[in-house]
Amino acid sequence: MPLIRFLGQLAMAAALLLPQARADALQDRFETVWESLWYQGGTPLLLSRWQGDIQVRIQGRNVAMHRARILEALRTVAAETGIRIQDVTDGGGTPNLEVRLVGDDEGTDRMACYVRTLESEGPVIRKQELVMRQGAVYYCALHEAMHVMGIQGHPRAGTVLSYFHQRVDRLTDMDQLLVRSWYSSAMKPGMTPLEVLPVLTAAVVDSANPPNGEAAQAARRRFHADVMREMAAFASGEGEVPVVIKRSGTASAEAMDRGRKLMRLFLGLAYMTGQIVDEDPPAAARWTERAALDGLAYAQWLMGEVARRGYGRAASRADAYFWYALAAAQGIEQAKASVARLEAVMTPEDVDAARKRVADFR
Repeated sequence: MPLIRFLGQLAMAAALLLPQARADALQDRFETVWESLWYQGGTPLLLSRWQGDIQVRIQGRNVAMHRARILEALRTVAAETGIRIQDVTDGGGTPNLEVRLVGDDEGTDRMACYVRTLESEGPVIRKQELVMRQGAVYYCALHEAMHVMGIQGHPRAGTVLSYFHQRVDRLTDMDQLLVRSWYSSAMKPGMTPLEVLPVLTAAVVDSANPPNGEAAQAARRRFHADVMREMAAFASGEGEVPVVIKRSGTASAEAMDRGRKLMRLFLGLAYMTGQIVDEDPPAAARWTERAALDGLAYAQWLMGEVARRGYGRAASRADAYFWYALAAAQGIEQAKASVARLEAVMTPEDVDAARKRVADFR
């Protein structure tokens, strides 16, 4: 075959393969950001993060040897967020991040390093503990620094959060995308994974080459639709376990059961807000009610709102009272006030009937 003809065919083959290669890469990045929103046991997570400076105290084994590496990792990640890292190991401040270096024979059997939140105000992180075996500091530092900033998932590839990532001396572009998006103005502490996902996938599309192409936007819409279908099946206990959970090394039946209950609420909120799917009041009410029947206090309060306003179903003071009362019993202050307001406009007979319904449910 003449060389010119061969080169021409090679170029044509490359042109045909390139769009698919780009689509596959985009799909991988969508899956990576989705996996970042799941705890490794199989539970979807609300967005949590810091809202102020982090003051670090490092204690334990060979602090002088590892101090610079730990601080460098924390500052590298924090530089993407606007959060300032202050070293108070030698005094000069009150630590809200305690780093504890332990011996290589200490800690849990399976974890050489881990982050634990000690204090929080809802989804806002107030104080954490980072524990590392001294022999694992070099490998753990950036991985755990990402966790410190609130990103708890372990995507399978393309990020230092992966258990199998080979480079531990720098952040990847996906790490930077994740942490920048996590602390962007589009994100609010307490957002559900289904509210966070569109923000992260938009960032992925913006970083694509070419950015914001119609093919990339179409792939993003398909991914959202696939996630919604898969999560609806998961929340219903139907079909296979989602891939995002299968890839977890520590998934448990208990965590997945908790995940299903949370996902029912998250689906209700998704159909209520219309951020990842079109707003659908009846679907929002159905999913929220399932979560409320599971005993989730916030879902019970939300069902009180649904019943009072007639959102997605007929309005009912009796139903609103029922759900508000259940939420109030779990400490939701807004629900307590709503119960009092309803009692002022309902007949004594209706109040008695509603109270009996609450007692029977419990």
